[in-house]
Amino acid sequence: YCINNIICYHIITCKMRDISNDGLCKGKTTMIEIQSLKNLFHKHFLSDAEIIVRAPGRVELIGGHTDYNDGYVLPMAIDREAVVLARRRNDLTVRIFSEYFGEEIEFELSAGLNPDEKQWANYPRGVAALLLRAGKKLIGLDMYLSCNVPFGGGLSSSAAIEVAYAKTFLASVDDNFNPVELALLCREAENSYAGAPCGIMDQFISVLARKDHALLLDCRSREFRHIHIPFEKCSILIADTRVKHNLGESEYPIRQEQCRKAVEQLKTLNPSITSLRDVDTDMLKHHADSLDQLTLARARHVVTENIRVLEMARGLEENNPLLAGKAMNQSHDSLRDDYQVSCDELDFTADALRSYSGVYGARMSGGGFGGCVVALIDKSQAENISDKLKNEYHKKYNIEAGIFCTTASGGAGIITGTQA
Repeated sequence: YCINNIICYHIITCKMRDISNDGLCKGKTTMIEIQSLKNLFHKHFLSDAEIIVRAPGRVELIGGHTDYNDGYVLPMAIDREAVVLARRRNDLTVRIFSEYFGEEIEFELSAGLNPDEKQWANYPRGVAALLLRAGKKLIGLDMYLSCNVPFGGGLSSSAAIEVAYAKTFLASVDDNFNPVELALLCREAENSYAGAPCGIMDQFISVLARKDHALLLDCRSREFRHIHIPFEKCSILIADTRVKHNLGESEYPIRQEQCRKAVEQLKTLNPSITSLRDVDTDMLKHHADSLDQLTLARARHVVTENIRVLEMARGLEENNPLLAGKAMNQSHDSLRDDYQVSCDELDFTADALRSYSGVYGARMSGGGFGGCVVALIDKSQAENISDKLKNEYHKKYNIEAGIFCTTASGGAGIITGTQA
């Protein structure tokens, strides 16, 4: 949703690396090959890269639309990533070539760095501007951006790119930043420069992820802990529906306003309520008559989703995929019925997955109205599940869904080897 929505989604997917249906539930690697990028950097800039940084995309395992309601979320970094190669310059000029767009942008590092007409340019511009505002002494760079996180699929390519740029700017001057503050800075860059009203989840997981773990994040206190995922017997399957309906552009702020309306109405009955995070199920039932049915449904989703996030985290920690999967199934039903942010393609995909043997749970992931479904599945049946869904989805919509399994990767950092 961060790159001019559906129009750019269809354009960009033609230019990005093709990672769909490539046997990725069959053990193939998804890492970007760094040596080839080094060669491309040299070919474009006629010099060698000095710095290489990676930052992962993410999948929201559970926690739909709870972030802007001060709730809990449970994202996981995936093995798709943004990679930035860079070489220091002797001036304050930043030149960036993007594989996504096949073009180069250029800007000067200055205190008055404002948003640009080119949307993709606002990610590095915003990050640089906010780092300068934070007192960092940045220098000019030549940079080459590559990314295999799908655009438009709800896997947060934008956060991965922002974090990779930020880490590169800091590495170039041998500086660092508190990880939480860095995540918040990148979120602010997306809000104020790219114009996307995202919460804190995406940037937090890209910065703070730990291999083989999800991140249980309290969006109010910003406290977090890592939750181990039992990959010895489970896999995480992601199915990109390849659709993004324009409805999501207008409905997202409407959902935010409906949540604010619920808070204001409930606050008149209980002044201690400042967000839907403060409301429990008993309180909501007790005051249900004071809310209209639509506002009640929106609030009910958020209140119960917070409970489900904690239940899924417990299921993973206790190595109980049935419990974790049950929370995912209930989450999708609530997003479909109470929050009404699903669509036919998401519902079909989630329902199909839940009908297969070896699937513990499946739900839509991300903002809704298209994008991805995420499923917790039996590792031994991953290939069969992937092939079956691929065939059924194509038969239904004549679209080839992007289906792959992913591990939980670590957070952003400098690459020292030849592969991410």
